[in-house]
Amino acid sequence: MLGTAQWGSGYGATNTVGRLSEEQVEQLVAVARRWGIVDIDTAHGYGDAEERLAPHAPGFAVTTKVAGAEDVAGQVADSRRRIGLERLHAVLLHDWDALDSAHRQRAVSGLADLLEARLIARAGVSVYDADGVASAVTVFASQGIPLGVVQVPANVLDRRLDDSADLAALHHDGAEVVVRSVFLQGLLLAPGGGRADHPDIVRFRESTLGAHSDASLVETCLAHAASLPWATHVVVGATTPAELDEIGAAWSRMVPAPADEALRSDDLALIDPRQW
Repeated sequence: MLGTAQWGSGYGATNTVGRLSEEQVEQLVAVARRWGIVDIDTAHGYGDAEERLAPHAPGFAVTTKVAGAEDVAGQVADSRRRIGLERLHAVLLHDWDALDSAHRQRAVSGLADLLEARLIARAGVSVYDADGVASAVTVFASQGIPLGVVQVPANVLDRRLDDSADLAALHHDGAEVVVRSVFLQGLLLAPGGGRADHPDIVRFRESTLGAHSDASLVETCLAHAASLPWATHVVVGATTPAELDEIGAAWSRMVPAPADEALRSDDLALIDPRQW
């Protein structure tokens, strides 16, 4: 699943390119199509990413994200206009973890209306941890609304949700469970410097490259995400066509395999970007 955060801003802890140019966006879309990527992840809050997606949106299943604390229907109408699609594949509540109970109920009700009007095919949430998943399951069930998509962080260091019974149940019931932060905003692929010098990242880098001289850090990260029994999609971002080509090639040859449990990090200041 191709992420578009860099299309509207200089998103990413290791992003040295900044906001992508029109030419770079076009090149990324061409590479994505070549590798058979058919899903795109964007957000109402990603600057002008939705507008820049519009010329390329046909042929992709587009998931966008909106703020549950604001007018959900109005934001989705704006996103549909900006993307140029009458119907979106999915809309997620981007700020679920920050919402109180009343706002959660109201936001889910707004998504229910969009589902009924067939303006979106799936509704869901973007969350950070097990509590976020559990609360979403409870609130959606209380309104009789299918929780069709859940986006969660997971990677070789962040193993908090590896054995999640809630995610396993959602997957069993046909929900899309999307893994983000598979490269921890690029820190897991960086040669060093800044947060990439954190001992847990250094341990991953050295153990992977030391144990297998021909190992690819990209491939190892993707193989772990693909091994998660509940995962249906993996969001990847790229700032250059070469980066996306490398990711596509790694995905095509990797064999799903969980990373060594010894790589698990419990340092939330590292694995939770909200604390950076």
